[in-house]
Amino acid sequence: MAEDGFEQLIAEAEQAPFEGWDFAYLAGRMVDAPVPLDYAGAVRRRLANAEALLDLGTGGGEVLSAFAPFPRLTVATEAYQPNAYLAARRLGPLGASVALVEGAPENWETLGDPLRGMPRLPFRDASFDLVINRHESYLPAEVFRVLKPGGRFVTQQCGGAHYADLNDLIGAARPRYAGWSLAEARAQLSAAGFAVDAAEEVFTGTSIRDVGAIVYYLRAVPWQAPDFRLEASRPRLREIHDRIARRGPVTVRAHHFLVEAVKPA
Repeated sequence: MAEDGFEQLIAEAEQAPFEGWDFAYLAGRMVDAPVPLDYAGAVRRRLANAEALLDLGTGGGEVLSAFAPFPRLTVATEAYQPNAYLAARRLGPLGASVALVEGAPENWETLGDPLRGMPRLPFRDASFDLVINRHESYLPAEVFRVLKPGGRFVTQQCGGAHYADLNDLIGAARPRYAGWSLAEARAQLSAAGFAVDAAEEVFTGTSIRDVGAIVYYLRAVPWQAPDFRLEASRPRLREIHDRIARRGPVTVRAHHFLVEAVKPA
């Protein structure tokens, strides 16, 4: 692709808006292989018997909205105020409320402190039958506290190896959360008192078809490469752009795991 094509991709990616947890801009440009984890199915199997549902880190409510109709009591939390407003507009008409909360520390930061209980969730003990979480940090002890005895926690997480190859491509340090894995999640949950009764970890591929997708993704997910600076990375991006033009899309490895855990009755 010509030089002007490279510059146009970069400029468009810098200016494109991002809100909620909507990656529509990347459709057809950063293409994930199907992830053989059935988070939606795991949640739906439990919804029929749930009277109170809590969704942690709902973003703009995009994922939770797909589970409507909701249990009688359904609450979503969100730590980023603009997203909380988006979620309230989306979820309110469906019968769910949204609570703006202080976000939990990243799970990889608490690997040596599995019983940490702050910041607390703004809910009473044993308030929910089902707590769900997709790609959001959480404190296992707090999730345990707000679940009723016999209640269930379902979470899908991005693991520590997720897109680490992308960091290599652009010459950035690998993410600090490299130790976050299914084994560590199980250990945290067990330490908090949960019984883990289902768990699966998978590695798949993501096809990146232009450098604009890389720039946009790193704007939307800055913790992937906190030291990323566009101008400093421009020579690497130019190399990737030329490589894609010669040989087609580049592939990086994605890392996901799914855990279901129960609070003993």
